[in-house]
Amino acid sequence: MRFGAHLFVWTAEAVPETVARAAREAAEAGLDFLEIPLLREDLPLAEIRAVLREHGLGATSSLGLPREAKLPAYPERARAFLSWALRAADTLGSPVLTGVIYGTLGEAPEEPPRPEDLEVVARVLREVAREARTLGIGLGIEPVNRYETSLVNTVDQGLALLEAIGEGNVFLHLDTYHMNIEEKGFKAPIERAGSRLGYIHLSESDRGTPGTGNVRWEEVFAGLATIGYKGPLVMESFVAVSPEIARAACIWRPVAENPERLVSEGLAFLQRLARRAGL
Repeated sequence: MRFGAHLFVWTAEAVPETVARAAREAAEAGLDFLEIPLLREDLPLAEIRAVLREHGLGATSSLGLPREAKLPAYPERARAFLSWALRAADTLGSPVLTGVIYGTLGEAPEEPPRPEDLEVVARVLREVAREARTLGIGLGIEPVNRYETSLVNTVDQGLALLEAIGEGNVFLHLDTYHMNIEEKGFKAPIERAGSRLGYIHLSESDRGTPGTGNVRWEEVFAGLATIGYKGPLVMESFVAVSPEIARAACIWRPVAENPERLVSEGLAFLQRLARRAGL
C-alpha cells in the first residue's frame, strides 16, 4: 500500500523551500508521496518535482475549480483551467488529477443542480478525460459535503457522474470527512464504489489527527479490504491552509496541534489498521 499526505498538513505555500521541509518530514515518517494542490497557475512545478525526488517521494495532484472557471457557468474557462492542470500534473510526475474537478468549493447555490447542469459538467470532463489519457493520467471525482458544493455529495452521485462521462480513465475519489456527513456509514458506500474507487482521503471527522474523532475507521478499512483496494491512501488534514481553501471549507481554527504529531500518530494509527485489515 502507498501512503501519502496532503501538502497542507505542513504548509499552504507550494514553493520549493516549504515543500522541501514537508518532503523531508514526510520521508522521515515513511510516506511515499505528497499530494500537491494545483490552485494557482504560477506554481514552480519543475522545482517542486525535483525537491520531491530528492527526498524519494512521488506526487499526486488535486484541485477545486476557481470561481472564474466554475462549472456549469463557465465551461470553456473550466476546460482551459483543467487542461493547464493536466500539464501541471504531468510536469510533477503525478499519475492522477483528482478532487473537486467538477466544481468550485464554497459556492452556495440558490437551487439544486438541474439535469442540464450535470450534462455540461459531464461533457467538459469527458473532453478533459480524453486529453488526460494522452498523458497517461487518471481523473478523480471526489464527492464532498453539501455545504461545499451541490453537485456531487455522495458515492451514488459520483458513480452517476462517472457513467455520464463514460471514459475508462475516470475514477471515484472518496474522503472519509465528507462521507461522515453524507453517507449512512462507511463500509457499504465503499463496497458500492467497488473497482471504481481509485483514491481515498483518510480524514478525521474534524479534519484533525486520524483516530481522535468520530470516523468509524474499522468500518472504513473493512470496506477497503472487501473490494481489494490497491490505490493510494492519503492522510488529509489542514494544519496549514491557503486562503482559498480556508474560505471554501470554513477552516478558521487549528484542527491539529502540529504536523509532526499529526503525521507520526495519525500515520501509525492508519498503518496499523491497514495491516489488521490485510491490506
